[in-house]
Amino acid sequence: MLKIEHLHKSFGTKKILNDINLTVNTGEIVSIIGPSGTGKTTLLRCVNFLEKADSGTITIDDTKVQVTAATRRDIRALCLKSDMVFQSYNLFKNKTALENVMEGLTIVKKIPKNQAREIARAQLEKVGMLEWENSYPSQLSGGQQQRTAIARAVAMEPSILLLDEPTSALDPELTNEILNTIRKIAKDGITMLIVTHEIDFARELCDKIIFMDGGSIVEEGTPNEIFTNPKEERTKNFIEFLYPPNYQI
Repeated sequence: MLKIEHLHKSFGTKKILNDINLTVNTGEIVSIIGPSGTGKTTLLRCVNFLEKADSGTITIDDTKVQVTAATRRDIRALCLKSDMVFQSYNLFKNKTALENVMEGLTIVKKIPKNQAREIARAQLEKVGMLEWENSYPSQLSGGQQQRTAIARAVAMEPSILLLDEPTSALDPELTNEILNTIRKIAKDGITMLIVTHEIDFARELCDKIIFMDGGSIVEEGTPNEIFTNPKEERTKNFIEFLYPPNYQI
């Protein structure tokens, strides 16, 4: 379970996140949608302290951290409960796919190498990457790199998986490859918070949709509520832009 309360973040004089309150229950898949530049990625980065918010509280399971009072130990405890899949994969270029997945298991979780190798190979097999376990990132396509990154994140068994535009760097064919991978891991019941522009995918897969604009959560609800019966005018305008009146949802 992830709970965010009264989260604020500014860069200089520019307010990026304005009083964000959000709950993702265990086993839920939640997507954040909205225009570019509205704070979606910053929100994810604040959850695991890649960016430090200015104020607010973040809770994952039984670990609650007040942002302004967070110690290094608090941050580490929180980060151990989440893992992130980035737009640009963020794989270690000098390590094979297998070594990339093993890295966090051995360094962060202190799992013995033989056991870490078994876990890593099982996760690579799950995302269809076992055949390329000894390949380096430069030898892999963008889709293969992203599948490796997903395997690396899932192998850590996080309480919540954060995915930041996981298909934004990919062409349409590879995008479908990654979306299918996410569908597959979703069947395992993993809790996910996904920032995405793949609106139809979000509507199909997610339990809840959050619409953000201007650094604030404008509206949240089930896919049916957001896409067929939005309450807020700003949400209606956004949905009408995506789906013109003659478009059949």
